[in-house]
This record gives sequence, structure tokens and C-alpha cells, in this order.
Amino acid sequence: MRPTVFVVFVLAVASLFAGPSAFAAEPRELRGAATPWLWPRSGLEAVSATGPDDVWAAGYQGYQGIDWSVPGWGAGTIHVLPPKGAVVRWNGWSWKTYDLPGFGGDGVVREINAVAPDNVWVTGTLHPHDSSKLAPYVARWDGVTWHQVHKPESGCWPKKPAADSSGAWFACGGGLYRWENGQWSKQEVGAPNGCCMAVERISVVSDTSAWAASTWGILHWDGQRWTNVLKEEQTHWIDVLAVSDTDVWVKGRYSGGSAYTQVSRRWDGQTWRDVPHTPSNEQLIRTGDGNLWALQTYWGDLYRLDGDTWTEVTLPVPADGNVTGGTAIPGSPALWLVGKSKNVPIVINNVG
Repeated sequence: MRPTVFVVFVLAVASLFAGPSAFAAEPRELRGAATPWLWPRSGLEAVSATGPDDVWAAGYQGYQGIDWSVPGWGAGTIHVLPPKGAVVRWNGWSWKTYDLPGFGGDGVVREINAVAPDNVWVTGTLHPHDSSKLAPYVARWDGVTWHQVHKPESGCWPKKPAADSSGAWFACGGGLYRWENGQWSKQEVGAPNGCCMAVERISVVSDTSAWAASTWGILHWDGQRWTNVLKEEQTHWIDVLAVSDTDVWVKGRYSGGSAYTQVSRRWDGQTWRDVPHTPSNEQLIRTGDGNLWALQTYWGDLYRLDGDTWTEVTLPVPADGNVTGGTAIPGSPALWLVGKSKNVPIVINNVG
């Protein structure tokens, strides 16, 4: 075999077993970016994008609360003004803010999923500080306007939106639901009966392929039905990232010992293989340059897979702020992160 052919062969074989960061380019530095103009005491909870000039973020604005603490009595917050839900869109030059139908002036948009410029979904919470009025919210952008979507008759709370060209998948209560042609349908996924079953994340590859991480296994949609393709006793699957049907990353927690153990697997189209696990319950993000990232959306910690090691990345956030959501720009090395501080939203990216 000629030397050049042999080298190409070795690299091709190695790439089958190596993680995406093994040959990924060193990413650009993450820096603070332009933030949307929102009322004081605002923040961003989630971000999603279809391209460099179509980045969507969601959160809240205008919330006013007074924090109190009395030794021996406790601590809490007096809610003075409720938050107003916020959805913003970056067009490559500036941010635009949208009002949502049926949202009113009391709510938080918590999740956003953009799959095309005319196909964006949000979920949120109405009256988050009033337990007597607490309610879910779902809406869809059709390229012209936002439309509120009624909740399922079951009364479950739709979360984790993941859309394709004809509808969207949602985690809802203890099951997996589909919204299509104006109707909700609960999916048969073979979930066992019992307490606290849940779908944690859904990743769509195409109209005929989607993956879901759940407490009862890794599920796959083949265009006709959902099948449990990876079930391990005492493992709670919390995340799935499907780059393609031959490159799927999943992570979970194994509870068979004295403490939780992090578990990570990668599907290559034929076999599930062990891969380096992240430090905790992070969300996986893959950028177009092959880098794999893990974002802890509660504490705001970010890690990058460097060979076989997850390395923490220092983020330019203020002392009172943290990152809450992240997304890749399809086909690009760009990583976008959003978050919140006490008074203003946070936007960070590695765009040139």
C-alpha cells in the first residue's frame, strides 16, 4: 500500500472511534456580543438558530422583586412586578423583539426551537409567581406571525419542543406527544407504568428520524413508530444529540451504586460505544467545526471535549450572571450562548 493511501486509511479508521474533537479545529474565543434592548431586570433562558442571520432567543423582561432575609426567620422574594415574556431575533445586524399572542404581561418564555425561518416553537409559563393561575404556554412562528397553540386535553405541560417540517414533538407529563395539523396525539413508546417517568430531551434528524432521551430508555422514531433502542437498568437518560442517524450521543445517570455515576454512549449506526462522560447533567451541543460542547444550564458552566477530556471553558460573564442556554449555528463553527444577570441579559458567541 502506498504511504499516502495508508495514511488516509489510518485517519479514516481512527475517525470512526474518536470523538468529534479529535480532529476539530481550535475554536475561536468566546466573547460578549450585542444584547437585545429589553426592559430593566430582564434575562434570556434559551437560544436556537437556523443560520448566522436567524438566531432566536427567549426569556423575560421587566421583572421587579425585592429579596429579603431575616436571621432566624428565613429568606425569600416579594414579587412587585411580574415578568413579561420576551422573544427576540438576531438578523445579522440587530435584535428585534416580538410580542406573543395570549401571553399578556405575566409570564416567562423558557424554551425555543428554531428549525427554519418560518418554523419556530416556544414553550413557557404563564403567571409563574401565582400558583393559583400557573399555566403552560405554547406558540409557533410561521414566518409572518406568532400563533398560540392550545395545550393537550390531558392537561399535561408541553416541554422540550423539537420540530420537523410537518409538526413538533414534546415531552408532556409522563409521555411523549406529537402536535400536527392542529391536533395533539400521545405517542406509544412502551413506557412502563409508574411514578415519575419523563422524556428529558428530543433531537430531530429529519421528518422520518428523531431520538429521545427518557427515564425508560433511548427512543428512536423511524417515521412510523417509536422504539426503545437502548435500555439499561437503573440508568436515567437525560440528554441526546443526534448529529445524524450514524452519529448519536447520549448521556445519563446510573443509580446502581452508592452514588450516581455519569454514563455516556455514542451510536455509530451499528454499535453503542462508551465515550468520555461530562462532569454533571450538561446539555450537549455540536458545532460545525466538529467541536463537542457541554453546557450546565443551571450553574452556567461550559465544557469542551478535548480529545478524551472535558475541559472547562472560562466565560466572560459578570459576577451576578450565568449562562442558561446555548446553540450551534448549522454548518458553522459558531457557538451562541445566552443568559441573565440581575438587571440585563447576556449574549456570548465566538463569531469572528
